[in-house]
Amino acid sequence: MEDTLTQGKFKLLDAFLNNEEATIREFYIAEYPKTKYYILKNGGTIDNAKDVFQEAYFVCWKKLSSRKFQPKNEKEIEAYLFTIARNKWIDQTRTVAKRKTTSINDKMYQLAADDTPASELNKKDMQLTITLAAFENLGQGCKDLLTQFYFHKMSLRNIAENLNIEEASAKNKKYRCIQKLKELALGKN
Repeated sequence: MEDTLTQGKFKLLDAFLNNEEATIREFYIAEYPKTKYYILKNGGTIDNAKDVFQEAYFVCWKKLSSRKFQPKNEKEIEAYLFTIARNKWIDQTRTVAKRKTTSINDKMYQLAADDTPASELNKKDMQLTITLAAFENLGQGCKDLLTQFYFHKMSLRNIAENLNIEEASAKNKKYRCIQKLKELALGKN
């Protein structure tokens, strides 16, 4: 699959735009395990993972086909698909948590018995949602740098080479981007 994705800078995007079934199927098969791992790790089942991934994949395909999402490379498509899947899972777990309410004297009370793990999950979900919203408000340069460093696990040296800057400058820029992300996230609370 790696050969298919790396032959041209926009090979995968072209495959989506031209409905090239083989390339799209390879991408689907390669990307599903990330979502499956995330959902299983966060309290879901394999059926949950399949459903969420299918929905996310369809959304990604629609956005790419309609050109509402215009990635610069295949890694952005991978990250976009995973982000959609993760957000769908967070929404789904939030919906389940809302169903655990009952009406007493016309007031809504959250069931408290044995809900400590669920409340911790909700707190983490909320923090993740706030962080993702803040990330979306960062400038493109910061998004690119942080995505390369944290999601793609690239070294600062490689990031610096990609950006045509010194490694120390990349380190400083990463620090400033993280500070801006913190500022945006904390400002949303």
